[in-house]
Amino acid sequence: MAWFEHLNISPLCQSIIIDQVQSLALEQKHIIQCGVNYGKEAFTIYRRNPDMHMLLFTIKGRGMLSSTDKQWDLQPGHVIYVPPGYENGFGINPDDNNDLIWDMAWVMLEQHNYWDQRLPHEITYHQSQSGELLFQTISCLQQALCLGYPLADQLSTNITEQLCLLVANRTAPHSPLALQRLEHVFQHAKRQLHHPWQVKDLAAMYPCSEPHLHRLCQQYYNHAPIERLTHLRMEHAAGLLTTTSWPIQHISDFCGYPNPTNFSTRFKVWSSFSPRQFRTRFQTKS
Repeated sequence: MAWFEHLNISPLCQSIIIDQVQSLALEQKHIIQCGVNYGKEAFTIYRRNPDMHMLLFTIKGRGMLSSTDKQWDLQPGHVIYVPPGYENGFGINPDDNNDLIWDMAWVMLEQHNYWDQRLPHEITYHQSQSGELLFQTISCLQQALCLGYPLADQLSTNITEQLCLLVANRTAPHSPLALQRLEHVFQHAKRQLHHPWQVKDLAAMYPCSEPHLHRLCQQYYNHAPIERLTHLRMEHAAGLLTTTSWPIQHISDFCGYPNPTNFSTRFKVWSSFSPRQFRTRFQTKS
């Protein structure tokens, strides 16, 4: 299959593109470009003989990448890597994607020993937990570059280091998909510990039935869903008790216990100390 190089991007698409002209830190790390793309309706690019390493992290919607002999369905939570010299084309996948969207983060790397030794020599497609963080990292880099010297350069250098870490560790240690989804549920709940979560709410985020959520939590955490949530609340409360001077009533409210007596009882079961005793013993001294 021989393609003509072409590009077709709908006016509805939005992109952030950062290159070496904008950031010296990218040049120093042999990164040609990085960016994020909000694909909508049409987003198609074909390349005959690309001379760079390419990584595409799908965040939302679905994409599709074709080489001369194979096609990949690019789904959220996955990364595809294409080494230099591989003819390829990619774009929005319409299958099970009625809104025709494909949000992704991407990185193009130079053919250089630094990357040649760290990346494979064939196309690979894997699950990745790095995509959303990479997406946010590139957005932060764009904002940092808008600041004045020397802050822009200092932030750019630090953010680019993080970007390199995410690329080099694009495929985190494999854990069961069920555990990844379970962790996602509790990470979401952790952002709203003040919310009166119930098992049905947590199960809906998975999504699964309440009994199935109980089985999963027993399997991976050795306790029930609400016990897992209580553990997260107590951990957060312990942090607030030792690093802030907030009143215990405020910490109680923030961690989802409007009744401070109930909070104190649960905290003592968890830590063997009352909140006040815990603060006195472990609070960081300035």
